[in-house]
Amino acid sequence: MPDRLLDAGDMTSTAVPALGLLTTPDGVSNPYPLYDQLREVSPVPGYRDWPPGTVPGADEPVTAWALFSYDQVFAATRDTTTFSSRDPLQEASSAPSLMLVNTDPPKHDVERKLVSQAFSPRRVKTLEGWLQGQLVTLLDDLGTGEVDVMDFAAEIPTRAMVRLLGLPDGDHVRFRKWANAFMLSSSLTPEERMASNVEMVEAFTSRLAEHTARLAEEPPSDDVEDAKDLISALLRAEVDGQRLSPEEIVRFCMTLVVAGSETTTFLIGNLLHALAREPEVTARLRADRSLVNIFVEECMRVDGPPQRLFRTATRDVEIGGKLIRKGEWVALFFGAANRDPAVFPDPEVLDIDRPNIRQQLSMGHGLHFCLGASLARLEVVTMINAVLDRYSTIELTDDPGTKQTASLLTHAFVRLPLRLS
Repeated sequence: MPDRLLDAGDMTSTAVPALGLLTTPDGVSNPYPLYDQLREVSPVPGYRDWPPGTVPGADEPVTAWALFSYDQVFAATRDTTTFSSRDPLQEASSAPSLMLVNTDPPKHDVERKLVSQAFSPRRVKTLEGWLQGQLVTLLDDLGTGEVDVMDFAAEIPTRAMVRLLGLPDGDHVRFRKWANAFMLSSSLTPEERMASNVEMVEAFTSRLAEHTARLAEEPPSDDVEDAKDLISALLRAEVDGQRLSPEEIVRFCMTLVVAGSETTTFLIGNLLHALAREPEVTARLRADRSLVNIFVEECMRVDGPPQRLFRTATRDVEIGGKLIRKGEWVALFFGAANRDPAVFPDPEVLDIDRPNIRQQLSMGHGLHFCLGASLARLEVVTMINAVLDRYSTIELTDDPGTKQTASLLTHAFVRLPLRLS
């Protein structure tokens, strides 16, 4: 018989001490030893934390079942009927709700079709030449010697996002601040976090109005591919007579910024750390650039920034002999799944020869596979090639850097000194 719970409020972490340690600064900066303990007893009740976009201090944390094994997390990502992505806490919060991330079918299907029409691989590909030129300038500014690479890391996705959306140069400066506040990876007061969210909504509402007015003055066209930028393409996108509302376009722009720019910034930092930490692997990349893509996949498995997302159960469901009841929260720990030794032997080892590297879950899976994956991959692959071209030496320093400790949403550096020459 499965274990039963009285209600979500009765779930506590006292029976599994490692669970309570996950939300401490030490646990956030290095959760992997805790995952190893928790995976053996997964699923575990009583995990308390905040979903992205909520405001700690103003909103209450949720109490959830936590899934740590690969098979459990993978199955939950595939079963979107049982595990809903809707986030009622965020919907009731002062923070804006994300698009696609927090929606279920059939609404999700319609939104994704409309967005995919505008946010196409062809449109992303047009950034490649521009991005290569930007990296030359950014690496000139970064220089050589012992340098903190995280400001450089942040410039790449935020500048690319501005270019893609068709926003004025300089808007990228605010993107990082907005993303850190929304994704809970910076320590702010509730008032500061809410003010940042309001500023982001108002800024994108204003930019959308500017684009709408400009399109009204141009010759009529419904060809999405002819649109000069992503916001204009989103305004033109149409599927079966349906279009995105202004509010939906604003929400998608914010989703790109908070999910795309921050996650890619952190991924770049983790990739640069891996280049410095793994000289033998880096030497192989220099000799054979076709390995760069698989290197990125393996780094996302070993140290992918996304660590966990929440779902809610739409029905009673048994997992690992334990009963999760309808309406209870469930936390999917992608970071733990990616290091499950049952699927990835010697999981802490970065091995670009693994036969199943592409089974890593950092980009999600199935219905909610990351829509921005192609953009993120273009950014990081172009970055790695540019860094390998520029520097013959990429090394760690005596300073280990500083990990993000504010939220287990992401595993990342906020400061990373490397020696470059």
